[in-house]
Amino acid sequence: MANLIALLGADGVASTRSIERRGMSRAAIARLISAGELRRIRNGWVARPGAAEDAVQAVRVGGSLSCLSVLKRRGIWCDDDHLLHVRVGRHAGHLSAPHDRGIELGRPAARGVRLHRDAVDSSPATAVDPVPIALAHVFRCQPRENVIVSLDSALRGGHILLPELRDVVAQLPAKYGPYLNLVDMSAESGLETKARLRLRALGIPYRAQVRISRVGYVDLLVGERLVIELDGEAWHSGPIAYAEDRRRDLELMRQGFVVMRLSFSQVMSEWALVESVIRAIVARREHFWSMRQRRDGLG
Repeated sequence: MANLIALLGADGVASTRSIERRGMSRAAIARLISAGELRRIRNGWVARPGAAEDAVQAVRVGGSLSCLSVLKRRGIWCDDDHLLHVRVGRHAGHLSAPHDRGIELGRPAARGVRLHRDAVDSSPATAVDPVPIALAHVFRCQPRENVIVSLDSALRGGHILLPELRDVVAQLPAKYGPYLNLVDMSAESGLETKARLRLRALGIPYRAQVRISRVGYVDLLVGERLVIELDGEAWHSGPIAYAEDRRRDLELMRQGFVVMRLSFSQVMSEWALVESVIRAIVARREHFWSMRQRRDGLG
């Protein structure tokens, strides 16, 4: 089994051609299939027992796992549409349902599949696309805000370097070039990126990841004193994180800051209300220190 893992990789899916290039003969592959140590998932492709099911399904469709499906498994922020994203050649045909090679794919969405036609008419060489290729397809698949969220996350997580990202964008249509001006790898979450882009669209001044004495870094600082903190569910739900968030909030208020702590659902589903509150604070100029506050030593 250890030898098979080395041959097929962590996902457990590979083309027979790639296995042969690594030194295993066709006869040896056939023996492993007969013994049940490998299974054919489509012509020229095999998987070992316990192989990653999303990779198996993508190959069964006729392509490779890509776009959001790759980003999710790598921990890169993205919106989950609960579809299997599969990259295929530009003119690829004979596509199958992800759960049964003997059934035609038909309407992809009805099978829970989102197809990504490649720019070239060639069959994918691996079962799972590398991050740069997956990101290239995110540009064409998702709204601009969602794309920037994923780019920020991929950069911050070290999944891609900025020069590599520039190379990716250079191969895309020119309309995607300006997206690079919006990325900020200092963003700690997709919520922060979404809030930042929305404030920018409103023309409201802000700074990201500003350090405040006895508090640490805050997500966004609007003007001089409106602090916006974004609580992703995964990072702010434990008792220790909860207590630390409240300590920070109290210290910020002690120093005279206005604190707005937003939940995941408020950013994702209730932004119109959030926006109206921010607009009202800015209209009253409460995001700046008043003369009285400055005389009292705040700010």
